[in-house]
Amino acid sequence: MPEKGAPRIRRRTWLVAALAVTLLAASSVTWFAVARAEEREDRLDANRELVAHGCAGLLREELYSSVPDDERGVLDAYGTLLQPGQESRALLDCTVAWGGDGGASEADVRARVRAEAVPDRTSPGGVTGDFGLPLPPTATGSTGAADPWHTGTVATSSLLVDCPKGLDGRGRSVRDLLVSVDLPTGRDEADEGDEGDVPKADRLAAARTAAKVANWVSRKQGCGSEPLRTEPGAAPAKAPELCAWLSPEGLGSTPGEWSFDGNDSVYNRRAGACGGQWDDTAGSPGHLTVKAAGAESWSGVLASGAYDDYADDLMVPDPKDSGHRAPADKPVTVERSGDDPQLALWARSECAAGPTYHRVTVTPEFDFDYGLGDGKVVLQPKDQRRLSHRVHTVLDRYLAAPDGWPRRSHCRKTTIVGEVAEWRERD
Repeated sequence: MPEKGAPRIRRRTWLVAALAVTLLAASSVTWFAVARAEEREDRLDANRELVAHGCAGLLREELYSSVPDDERGVLDAYGTLLQPGQESRALLDCTVAWGGDGGASEADVRARVRAEAVPDRTSPGGVTGDFGLPLPPTATGSTGAADPWHTGTVATSSLLVDCPKGLDGRGRSVRDLLVSVDLPTGRDEADEGDEGDVPKADRLAAARTAAKVANWVSRKQGCGSEPLRTEPGAAPAKAPELCAWLSPEGLGSTPGEWSFDGNDSVYNRRAGACGGQWDDTAGSPGHLTVKAAGAESWSGVLASGAYDDYADDLMVPDPKDSGHRAPADKPVTVERSGDDPQLALWARSECAAGPTYHRVTVTPEFDFDYGLGDGKVVLQPKDQRRLSHRVHTVLDRYLAAPDGWPRRSHCRKTTIVGEVAEWRERD
């Protein structure tokens, strides 16, 4: 016969066993959580170490506080300033990345800085615009947004800097330093469909990083470039008179108000731009009157880059017409296209920053109800000659303006390259 206390003993034994199992499970969970926390902490420390010392520490300020702790970062770095003696086009090309199954080239999140010497030409499109930080006349830059790796929008910046003492690493010394930066952006995923915008703070971070890279390269190379500011502050002195020469007077414009928004107000040795357009709320410009006019200049490595960009679209003078006005010996039919075709005049000079191209334009108003109908008008030879005279007037004023870009840049030996009438078909 069982003793009276046996059930109580079994219950106590079961409770002790259950408590032991519970404590063991809890300790396992606690151990696992602690281990995971330690792993995350180790990854965070490793990633901070990566951005603090990788890429010569140039990404530390912008990335240190935001590195992830759930993915271990990877570094892809090369360039003659990081590995002297290396055969590379770049002085610096460095990427820090996280995520993905492979290296930096397959990562989900990347930050990249690149610096290279430019021996011949570069397109002005990426380095002329709003940089967000004050720049000296010897540097030009811009910021923007892009999705270069199809992994999400990044903030971008590009910077072209003059190095008068020269840069080494490309077989011969050159004086143009091109810096480009891509940084992860803080924009919300809901905004990812719009590649055209990133937060202003991210653009500023990209600009600041580009300026730091340029200063670092300049110190390492001793290339003599002006130190660039890495924080906002007082802007360079404005020069509104840069475009004061541009006026509709004498250009055959319909009387009325013109607007001159977006003109350069700060002088830069490498590029300049002025423009204006008819902007009167009363009425509309008359047929074949000039409703817009403008001038642009690109110097040094930007000159050939700009000319090549236009040449790709067949928007440079025909070589057989080089130095002459566009042919105006027979009527030309102009069809409505949805665009405003221009008459452009190209000229070439020697200026302070090197060989230079100038492109001045006039935009006539085409009243397609005036002519043949069906969206067509005819330009008679006399109309073509009149427009040619007006675009040459714009160039003459531009070159002669005491405070305009060509005079400030000490341009000389100017020669006419030719005209481009955008309403004419090109072979």
